[in-house]
Amino acid sequence: MEEQDVLRHLLEVEAEATALVDDAQAEADHRIAEGEKHNRARFEEQHSRLITELEQRSAQALTRLKEDAQRELDAYRAGLEILPLDLGAFGRTVDGFLRGKR
Repeated sequence: MEEQDVLRHLLEVEAEATALVDDAQAEADHRIAEGEKHNRARFEEQHSRLITELEQRSAQALTRLKEDAQRELDAYRAGLEILPLDLGAFGRTVDGFLRGKR
């Protein structure tokens, strides 16, 4: 009889240990899930902030490039406007091309 009491007691201890391990595993799973949730939220926030910053930089760079291109085009046009036109020479050159006298 005493042996059965000892075995019963050992089974109870094992059941309690199993319950403790199960509770600990559930708590660990919960903490891991909360940590992942927290890390995902931080990542999304940082990602969103970075995307916004990069889009702003890109828009500023594009604006600067357009302004630079317009300035260069304006300078080129101004340079062309001051060149004298020699319509006679132009006509002779075109005529030569059309007649095959390159």
